[in-house]
Amino acid sequence: MTGAKDLPRSVAPATGSRTVDDEHNVQLGLLDAAVSAVDRQSFDQAWQLVEQLHEYTQAHFMSEQLLLRQSARPNYDGHLEDHERLMNELDQARQFLRKDDYSATLSALRSHHSHLIDHIRSWDRSIAEPPDK
Repeated sequence: MTGAKDLPRSVAPATGSRTVDDEHNVQLGLLDAAVSAVDRQSFDQAWQLVEQLHEYTQAHFMSEQLLLRQSARPNYDGHLEDHERLMNELDQARQFLRKDDYSATLSALRSHHSHLIDHIRSWDRSIAEPPDK
């Protein structure tokens, strides 16, 4: 199988918020590690990393949502919907992994990686920008 080498190992796009950027880099690090474990078909390690990624992402999104509410950001609901979509992708990867479907798990994680980067570049860039008046 190939997979881990197909994902770029780069830092997350900058949002202008150091805290948020640091959390994004942790997310991408966990995602890269999970892909590597799935690629090696190391179920126990893959499961542990996918679960860690799921829990960390959930906590990160809650933190981000609180920050967005406190700063009265526009289109909060759209941002929240995108968080839900990303969490659903991770849930799908977990389901594939439970079935030992490593190929589908890799595909789901790759897709999640791409969508997460897109989310950071679009939705999360607004976190550091001043809200519209």
